Formats: sequence, structure tokens, C-alpha cells
Amino acid sequence: MKKALEPKTNRYLIPAIALAIAALGVSVWLVIGRSSSNSSSSTASAPVTNTATKEAPRSISALGRIEPQGEVVKVASPSALGTSRIVKLLVKEGDMVKQGQPIAILDSYDRAVAALLQAQSQAQESERNLARVRAGAKSGDIAAQEGNVLSAAANIKSLEANSARIRAELEIAGQDYNRFLKVFNEGAISQTELDIYRLRAETLQGQFFQSQQQIQQAQFQLRQSQGLLSSVREVRPTDIQFAEAQLQTAIVNVKRAEVDLDLSQVRAPIDGQVLKINSKTGEVVSQTDGVVDLGNTKQMYVVAEVYETDIGRVKVGQTAKIDSEAFEGEITGKVESIGLSIAKNDILGTDPAAKTDVRIIEVKIKLDDSKRVAGLTNLQVRVKVEV
Repeated sequence: MKKALEPKTNRYLIPAIALAIAALGVSVWLVIGRSSSNSSSSTASAPVTNTATKEAPRSISALGRIEPQGEVVKVASPSALGTSRIVKLLVKEGDMVKQGQPIAILDSYDRAVAALLQAQSQAQESERNLARVRAGAKSGDIAAQEGNVLSAAANIKSLEANSARIRAELEIAGQDYNRFLKVFNEGAISQTELDIYRLRAETLQGQFFQSQQQIQQAQFQLRQSQGLLSSVREVRPTDIQFAEAQLQTAIVNVKRAEVDLDLSQVRAPIDGQVLKINSKTGEVVSQTDGVVDLGNTKQMYVVAEVYETDIGRVKVGQTAKIDSEAFEGEITGKVESIGLSIAKNDILGTDPAAKTDVRIIEVKIKLDDSKRVAGLTNLQVRVKVEV
């Protein structure tokens, strides 16, 4: 029974093995065919990719801002004066000014003018004195100066007599006040009557103090007259040297007063146009913004923020085109300078997907037509540099 079944089993086993070997061969052939097709397709597309990477764009795009030549200058008050108040503003927005032109008057102006006039007067007096010393004294000058000395001495005696009189009256007034103060405390007189005696005593005290000052001033004048009398009687080289030194000191004082007068005015540091008023009449000059913003709008520039990866292709003299919704058409210009440092971009576009922390280099472009954008300082523009 077992021997009869063995031949039948072998008959089915051989075809099954052959069928399995055939299926395995078909699978291997399919895998090899797909690998070959993928390899050929990738080989065919490779030259296209290499060709695309070799083609460089013919222009570089960037965002930029418009600014006057030399940038915007914030004109501040002289630092030597500290905080100053404007008493008169001499310009308004849009005015064209020249370098050195006054644009504001500060609160120290009147004092500076008075100091200058005083210094000039003293210089003239010193100059006349030097001329007099060099010329020597005349008999008439000596007699006149002696008369001045006598007059000064007589004036002192008169002032001393007047002071003595006032002092005597003051002592009497003080005694009267003390006496009536006791009567007032006893209720015999009113406050009004007591105030009359008090006021008289205070008035006489003020007069006495003033008379003492007058005496001191007269004594000073007497000493001056006596010293001048001695000098006119005898001219010595030291007197001439002293007079010359006084004149030099007076001249230095005049120059210092002229400097102080100049510091009491705010002057334009450059030729340009007033772009903005930052401090008005009556206000203290802002320590951060100054008095006005000033710019040379006769020649406008665009500061383009070029990515650091593109800066190697930008050269001085290349042509650039600028456009914006604020003006019609395009404005051309030429690259004038390329920055020397890399920084983060300051101008942000409206694209939410744009990079906001990229590294850029500022490129200054001199515009061919400045009139169209003279009133658009700090306007954001689009820049295309042709490389």
C-alpha cells in the first residue's frame, strides 16, 4: 500500500519546484528593470539641473530708503550752554538755509549782547589809557587829575556827613520805636501807630546802609584818582607794560564775549532744507532730537540694504532702478559707495514670509533725478541693481 503512494507524490513535487523557480526569475527581472530605468532618468535630468545653477540673475533686488546727501542732521544747541530755551525760531519747515545761518535764538542771547558791549567799552577805555600813558603827562593833565582827587575827597566828606546825620536820626527813631513798643504792649496805642515808628526806623536803616556803600564807592574812586595822579606825574616803562597788558586782557574779554554771543544762537551746520521742527519757541531744546532736522535735499540718495550673499556682485558705478507706490515710474541712479560693515536689516517689507533677521550691507546710490523725491525723506523703496 505504501509503495503504491510514493510514485504519485513525486509526480506533483517536481512541477511545483519548477513553477517556484520561474516566479523567482520573473521577480528578479522586474526589480533589475526598474533600477535601470530610474538610473537612466536621473542621469538624463542631471545636466538640466547643472545648467540651471550656472545661470546667475542679471540684477539684484533689495529694499532701501531715501535720504538726503550726508544723511539727516539733527541740529542741537551748543553743548557748552547745557539746556537752553528757544526765545525765537527763525525758520520753518521747508525753508532752505545756508551754512552758518542763524536758525534759532536762545534765552542767553540778551545777556551775551550786553556782555559784549561791556567788553568792547572796556577795551576802548584800555586803549585810550595806553595812548595816554605813552604820550606822557602834561601840566594841564596833572592839574586836572589833582582836581579829580580833591573832588573825590570832598565827596567823601560830604557822604560821611550825610551818613552821620542819618545814623543820628536812626538812633532816635530806634529809641522812639522801643518806647512806643512798650506803650503798645500796655495797650495805649494801636498797631497802626506802632507801625509808623517801625517803618521810619527801617527806612532810616536802609538809608544808612546805602550811605555806607556810597562812601566805600567814593573811597575806591579816590584811590583810583590818586593812583592815576601818580602815574601821570611820572611815566615809566612798567606803566606802559601794565597798560598794554590791560588792553590785551580787554581784547581777550571781547573775543570771549563774541564767542558767548555766537553760542547763544543755533546756526545751520550745512547748506540744506529744514525737514522737521523738533523744538518750538518757548520750549527747551530737546537733548535727543535737537532744534530741527536738516538735510541737503538738492541731491538725494537711496540706501539699499543688500544681502551679504549678493554684495560680491555689486560694484561702484553700476546702474540701479528705484520704484515705489509714492511716485510714478522709476528713478535711475548709480552705485556710489558700498558699506564696510555687515549689520541686520533696518527696513522691513510687507511680506510676512520675508526674512527679518538677515545680514545686509548698506549700498549708497546717487539718484539722477532728486527733485521727484526731495520731499520723501525716509521713504521705503524697492531697488534693483543691474549687475
